[in-house]
Amino acid sequence: FGPSDDPPRITSQNITSRHMLPTISLQLAAVTSFFFIFSVTDGLESHHCESLLTAPDDGLVLLQRRAAARSSRVSSTGVRPSIVFILVDDLGYSDLGYTNPKMATPNIDALAKGGVRLNAFYTASICAPARASLLTGRYSYKVLQHNYMPQQIWGVDLGYTMLPAALRDIGYRTHMVGKWHQGFYKSDFLPTHRGFESFFGYLAGGADHLTQEMNEVECPWGIPVGLTDGELPAKTMNGTVYSDTAFADRAVELIGSHDFSSEPMFLLVALSNPHAPFQAPPGTKASTRDEIYKSMMEAVDDAVSHITKALEKAKALDNTLLIFTSDNGAALGSSGSNAPFRGAKYSNWEGGIRVPAFVAGGFLPEAVRGRSLDGIISMTDWYATLAGIAGAKVDHKGPANSDSIDQWRYISGRSSWSGRNVLVHDHVVSPGEPAVGALRLGKWKLLVGQQKRAALYGESLSDADSEISACDSAPCLFDIEADPTESADKAAEHPEVVQNLLQRFEKISGEYHVPHDTSEESWELRDCCDVWGKAGGFIAPWK
Repeated sequence: FGPSDDPPRITSQNITSRHMLPTISLQLAAVTSFFFIFSVTDGLESHHCESLLTAPDDGLVLLQRRAAARSSRVSSTGVRPSIVFILVDDLGYSDLGYTNPKMATPNIDALAKGGVRLNAFYTASICAPARASLLTGRYSYKVLQHNYMPQQIWGVDLGYTMLPAALRDIGYRTHMVGKWHQGFYKSDFLPTHRGFESFFGYLAGGADHLTQEMNEVECPWGIPVGLTDGELPAKTMNGTVYSDTAFADRAVELIGSHDFSSEPMFLLVALSNPHAPFQAPPGTKASTRDEIYKSMMEAVDDAVSHITKALEKAKALDNTLLIFTSDNGAALGSSGSNAPFRGAKYSNWEGGIRVPAFVAGGFLPEAVRGRSLDGIISMTDWYATLAGIAGAKVDHKGPANSDSIDQWRYISGRSSWSGRNVLVHDHVVSPGEPAVGALRLGKWKLLVGQQKRAALYGESLSDADSEISACDSAPCLFDIEADPTESADKAAEHPEVVQNLLQRFEKISGEYHVPHDTSEESWELRDCCDVWGKAGGFIAPWK
């Protein structure tokens, strides 16, 4: 079948078969099945191959290398497209106007309406792992599985070439504003050492939106400040700005000073709203929790508006690809909403991992603008997608190969299928304990081990109960296509599907998993507070 054909539907009748595609079946070494899509594009034959999870990494590597080997997409100006990636923090599925009429986000809504909406976009359930998947193209269990504290010695493995480094190697100017959260105990882990030529924002996982004091740790001398400019403390700015306003202003400044006619830009804008603490921008008349949350979302909308207008002013929007999404779903205790889905941040339910996402900008083909897509796309896929657009190589160095799939053919309308049938939502292995997590294959989703935050929380998470759990005694199985709210467990009806998926899930235990330091020493403040005190109370590398 060709790229415009629909993929075969996986049902309970054929899911146990190794030959998932009756049309084309190839058995490798008597243990592995692959499927292939053959197409002719731009006069070149391309072969797209995806492993069905049991296949070796070589199939996906082949796909990515062939995608990278194709020439980059170049506009009529002769310059490769610029890329602006806006990542929101803890955004719920129903926290935008185009998914919930009670929310006021007109600028975001207009971009979504004029772009391509990704209705089945998946990420990790928490901040740092999701960002690691974006920047490395790996499933989170291979790079980061936890939100580490600032005083812990951790960071994304230096063996991985992050996306900004790959783009910078081929001539992109790379900048980041906002939340990093990928490690900083040594300078080698700073964003300016991982591919970004400039950085302004938080190195750690969060901070007060008004004072920029970190809300995760306290030193003997007080609470450290988390705002950094380049590799130095932003000493003249903390306490004088609202964080997302400052981040948007820096993004506008970077856009305004860039020469788009001669070289492309990659700009990652990792906003801090609507992450806790819940604080409205100065001058906002908001008092209740719901009003404050809506004000924080309006600040996100304003930031997007300022960035879009800056691109228009620079005459760069026509050759820019703009991506908007969130790192995970809305958190318990917020006034955010993951409706209609079950669960929240820190969970593998749809509400924790299925988030709003869309692609916009003038580089998006006019013929596809206004469409919405229902195919599965992962946060990991942005690496291969953006690398393919730019003409960069997909990184396969480091401890684990890439899991990223180039989705540009699907997004740009040249394929009716995303090419992703398998998605490992999470796979946590603890010493002496069975693996816990979730796996998607076609329409089926298997949840293994105790799954907390299991309620259908509705329109607000402000008074939600985090202790509600499910799947404690046996795996749960859901047909996500027919039941996206995960309300009807089908495990008893389809034991053969459960067994097949469980075998696949258990095999993942043999793959590389990032080590996790659980020792008490890893939580001690060590000497970092001394270093931060000497830096004027600002966080900085201390090793």
